[in-house]
Amino acid sequence: MCVLRWSARMGCPGRKRAYSRGVVPDRQPNIPFETQLRHPETDLENPRSKRSTVVSAEVQDPRPWVRAAVRCPELGHFEITHVGTAEMLPPYEVVRREQSGAFFMACLSGQGEVFVDGRWRKLQAGQACLLPSGIQNSFRIGRSKRWEFCWVRFGSGVKSRTIFRASSPVQAAFDGAPLQAAILGLRAELKGEGLSRRNYQWIELIHDYVKAFAGSFRGDARIQRLWDVVNQRLDHPWDAQALVRESHLSFEHLRRLCLREIGRTPMSHLTHLRIQQAVRLISETDEKLTEVARRVGFANGNSFAAAFKKCTGHPPSQFRQGLAGGKAK
Repeated sequence: MCVLRWSARMGCPGRKRAYSRGVVPDRQPNIPFETQLRHPETDLENPRSKRSTVVSAEVQDPRPWVRAAVRCPELGHFEITHVGTAEMLPPYEVVRREQSGAFFMACLSGQGEVFVDGRWRKLQAGQACLLPSGIQNSFRIGRSKRWEFCWVRFGSGVKSRTIFRASSPVQAAFDGAPLQAAILGLRAELKGEGLSRRNYQWIELIHDYVKAFAGSFRGDARIQRLWDVVNQRLDHPWDAQALVRESHLSFEHLRRLCLREIGRTPMSHLTHLRIQQAVRLISETDEKLTEVARRVGFANGNSFAAAFKKCTGHPPSQFRQGLAGGKAK
């Protein structure tokens, strides 16, 4: 295991972070450190940060916060790996290079940043983001001194895929307080009587909040219809003009509505839908990559490989090799 130690002094303006290889030091108060795990993931966390986590009973994970979490057998029935709330202090950054299940995060206070479609986006209080499986999932604290959020991490089963619609937003307005209360309610029940029927009720509520966000499109019905049609015909040579004709909107109007309701431009969302279908085909079939590219609408293998790598962090051939070797996380 390669360990990277954070050596900048907190609170000293003008200093840059410097990292050096070394042996894990004794964990002393107020000294943050970063650990590069055996798989290509990164956790950089201030030890003064706080989190309350509930983890599925089947999860085997060496990370300290997972080992210390409350276990819940019922989470597995909903194909949820873990849920929790956190109050993070800088420095804080997480990288999950090959996420096997959907990830939902709601910002409660402060400001963070999430890596979406190849770039960092701000996530502020009153907002949430929903990221599908098969992509790089990275997030970090923003310019605030404290970032409070709650999350739901799904497994790789069917539920993780079926909560998404073609018009599901990647980032949108969301009141995270009820979700936070449900997560803390589940944790309190597990630490108390732990009655299975009550656990189910809390988890059903948690799952329903995420599902409601995924189906939270409330804009022009023509937008939802457009993406439902596109998602059924991804092999069609869609371009800006084709989207305009199908939606019966001007391109500028279509662009504004997509940015407001989904969080992506029309062409970016088209690429997102195509790559998500490609991830499913690569994961579930033995089709050649050239055929996968054709079925999801890419004219050639080079453009497909470039778009796939931008969205997932890996070329499609490497992604398939990782699945074959059992390395996809």
